[in-house]
Amino acid sequence: MDNTAMLMDYSSFGPVMVAVMIFAFALAVVVYFIPSIVAYARRTQNFLAIFLLNLFLGWSLLGWIGSLIWALLDEKKGYAYVQIPVAAPSNNASISPQPRAIMTAPPTPSSTAVFCPHCGHAVGPEDLFCAHCGHALRQPPEK
Repeated sequence: MDNTAMLMDYSSFGPVMVAVMIFAFALAVVVYFIPSIVAYARRTQNFLAIFLLNLFLGWSLLGWIGSLIWALLDEKKGYAYVQIPVAAPSNNASISPQPRAIMTAPPTPSSTAVFCPHCGHAVGPEDLFCAHCGHALRQPPEK
C-alpha cells in the first residue's frame, strides 16, 4: 500500500477553509489564555506565576480554573471580586445598570492582626517597615 495515499491532501482545502481553521485556532488560543489576560488587565503582582500556571497546566480544567481564580483574587484582602450587573429600578428607566462587587471568602479578622496601609499584607505589631513592600509603618524610636 502506498503511504502517500494515507496522507491527507491539504492542497484540496480552499482559502475559506484555511481562513476558518486559522480563526478557530486563534479563538482557541484566546480562550485558553483568558486567566492570563484577566491577570494582566488587573495588573496583579503575580502575573508571571499566573501566566506560567496557565501556560503549562491550563490544558487541564483544574489548572485553567485555578489560574482564573488566582487572577480574580484581590491580593490586598484575599477577596475575589466579580462584577454583576444590577437591573435599573423600574420607576426610572433612564438609569443604566450599575455593577456591584460581590465578595467571596472574606478572611476572619483577628484582634491582634495589623496590616500595612500601603499593600494590605499582615505585619507584626512591633514592625517599623512592611516586609512585603518596605512601606514605613511608623517612625523609628529616637535614640
